[in-house]
Amino acid sequence: MDTLNGNQVHIAVLTGGVASSFVAKKVVEKYGKENSRLLYLDFFSENGENPNYIDNHRFMKDVSTFLDLPLIKIEADPNEINYEFCSVDEDTSILKYEVEVKLKELVKYVLSIREQEKLNPILYFGNVPENWYDNKSICLESIEKGFAKSTDIITFFEQLPIEAIPIKFPLYDEVDTKTLNIKKTIQDEWGINLPRSERKRIYIAMFSGGAGSAYVAYYMVQTFGKGNCKLFFTNTLWEDEDNLRFMDEVSDYIGLEITEILDGRTPEEVFYDYKFLGNSRLAKCSEELKVRQTLVYLEGLRDNENLEPVLYFGISPHEKQRRDDSHIRRKYNIIDENSPDMNIRKAAGIRSFYEHFPLEPIESRFPLIETLREDLDAKGIIQNEWGINLPRMYTAAIEKAESENDPIAKLLVKFGIYGFSHANCGGRCVRGGLQHYATLLAIWPDQYKEQEEMEERFRAHFAKDVSILKKNGGPYTLKQYRLDIEREGIEKYLFKPDDTIPCVCSFS
Repeated sequence: MDTLNGNQVHIAVLTGGVASSFVAKKVVEKYGKENSRLLYLDFFSENGENPNYIDNHRFMKDVSTFLDLPLIKIEADPNEINYEFCSVDEDTSILKYEVEVKLKELVKYVLSIREQEKLNPILYFGNVPENWYDNKSICLESIEKGFAKSTDIITFFEQLPIEAIPIKFPLYDEVDTKTLNIKKTIQDEWGINLPRSERKRIYIAMFSGGAGSAYVAYYMVQTFGKGNCKLFFTNTLWEDEDNLRFMDEVSDYIGLEITEILDGRTPEEVFYDYKFLGNSRLAKCSEELKVRQTLVYLEGLRDNENLEPVLYFGISPHEKQRRDDSHIRRKYNIIDENSPDMNIRKAAGIRSFYEHFPLEPIESRFPLIETLREDLDAKGIIQNEWGINLPRMYTAAIEKAESENDPIAKLLVKFGIYGFSHANCGGRCVRGGLQHYATLLAIWPDQYKEQEEMEERFRAHFAKDVSILKKNGGPYTLKQYRLDIEREGIEKYLFKPDDTIPCVCSFS
């Protein structure tokens, strides 16, 4: 250890990333814990709901524990800023506004050390040379990179109307970048999981076989490149065969192979395993075959490949009830769960799930709601520009009307019902309501029969009066529903919209 003047204190300035944490370790090793401090620039506390912000807090606590030094948090309320050391005109500042505020608070802390503790602080920053960012083992898009350039930090401190504060950038003195692997050192030697901000992003299109998720997959690949993307499909084994044709053609068009995950059970087998028949209120099939398999896969990407997944969903605003932005609450891209728009509420529910259910929050994005133009016609683009026929589930009524001259199918088409509202589970989705199953009976009576027989088998096997559908708060079997339709006429049930929200399977 160096022999020091007794009035020096060495302060590692932490910003939440790996580079500044690596510098902190070097400072403590060189000058000892008794002469070192960890200063965490923590600002703008309203970011507390942001998953990245939360995980950087966790990472900073882990680093503090590893170095066995307390973490000194410097916080600032953006509504109570003292502009003594800040530029009056934000546009002319050499630093971003929030960075200037952070450094201003840091200066206040340094001055307090000088005045109250009679110590001379030396500040150590985790900035790295720009070309280091090409070496992904050192750092990726770390927080330090977004914090400020070293030259701008130097300029800021040189312009202060106070006695000079010594600042250093230890990583600029590192020469052997070929062997330097900051991320591996922190993860393997320190035993600390990297913060989300330092993991390589992998963008995952949750591919349901629908038009919305197909277009979003294309958009995602165009934005981030094929090497950074995955086309992810969880197969329930009830999928319509034309869905699989459509998915293969989309995969070929966008040039990204499908990553298919199977639980191995059908929805019916899940119902038997749980002794619970899926219905419009609760669908264990979706939870087991889709959600659980997805979470296992995503955690595997984190644990085995050190990748941070970002999920892309193809949910779009309700086509017949478009509204302006006033019904969307945009706070860290969280959509108001009380929105009257069914699909926007569904998106909010999915986002909430992936932020709270996994071991670590997973970011989810909905470009058709949040980013792309509202009048985007994904189905038209896929058919007319890509030259790919949509899954027949979207056009089943049209096909039946044309090929069989079926009067009910013609009636459906007349009223703008060309097929099913989503392309999942071959029409046998247990989250469907009365209209959905009336449409299934009208268009594909064989599939309706399969579902009716499945329901009757379950009822007989467990001797339970249960059903997929509900009526007047009680069980309403598919058999009884079919008999009522045959007696009263199917038209009574075809045009009354269901009040249910489709399950998580319905990403299209």
